[in-house]
Amino acid sequence: MKIDLDLKAQGVDVSTSGYRDFVNAEIRGVDVDEVLEEIESDVLFAAIDLSDYIDWADNNSKLPEILDCFSPDEIISWLHENGHLEDNDD
Repeated sequence: MKIDLDLKAQGVDVSTSGYRDFVNAEIRGVDVDEVLEEIESDVLFAAIDLSDYIDWADNNSKLPEILDCFSPDEIISWLHENGHLEDNDD
């Protein structure tokens, strides 16, 4: 996957990776909102922890539109895994 981005960062550290023609780049102090606006791809969201993503969406009034992207089973599973729902085996 190749992505071209323009972003503002507080700092960037670049070092050799040990592989020919590759470098490591560590970018600090990036506004995640700006990155998400720049990238409109489902690939990005697969790499983000769902609980962090839901918190971000809730803080930015985007929760309803984000939850529309998930199936009810995925939402219920996440709620169970994070202790928001309890199993009733009665």
